[in-house]
Amino acid sequence: MKDQGKTQADLGRLLGLDSSQVNRIFNGKRRIQRHEMEKIEEWLGQTPKGATNNVVPMPHMVPLYGWVGAASAGRLTLAEQDLRGYVAMHPGQQHVRDAFALEVNDISMSPRYEPGEIVYLAPNRWPARDQDCVVVTIEGEGLLKRYVTRDAEKIVLRQLNPAKDIDVLLSDISSIHSVVGRS
Repeated sequence: MKDQGKTQADLGRLLGLDSSQVNRIFNGKRRIQRHEMEKIEEWLGQTPKGATNNVVPMPHMVPLYGWVGAASAGRLTLAEQDLRGYVAMHPGQQHVRDAFALEVNDISMSPRYEPGEIVYLAPNRWPARDQDCVVVTIEGEGLLKRYVTRDAEKIVLRQLNPAKDIDVLLSDISSIHSVVGRS
């Protein structure tokens, strides 16, 4: 970036992130997600790692990255964000920049979501109260849960199966993506 005269503010605009999130990237406290890395590589004029992938996006399609699956009874893990292909864009993703999808691979949100279903996401958008979301922690864990509330230090998420609330410190959150649809 320095060699090309590009700033952290430019990177933030490219990814739709605020300055605190960009600072966390540069301080090693926030991981760059796969869809963000591809944009950064293109922005810097580098060949993306997945350039040999034969999957080609079509109009009105969004990337399907990995899945969310159980790591333990109460936690989910966002799988390695390999591009698995493309799926038809959900109507809730129209006009959403960098929209993507994940496959559900866990029963913690059953009966709302079942294994094999696709969830469609609006990246880096805070959900409204009682809206479903995927929270990615700085350790790379992902939580497909329902957003309940937020205070100065934490957010509260609701899991449906078994029913319980989970507190996540804001300082432990890398990103949050609102669920805008499912299939």
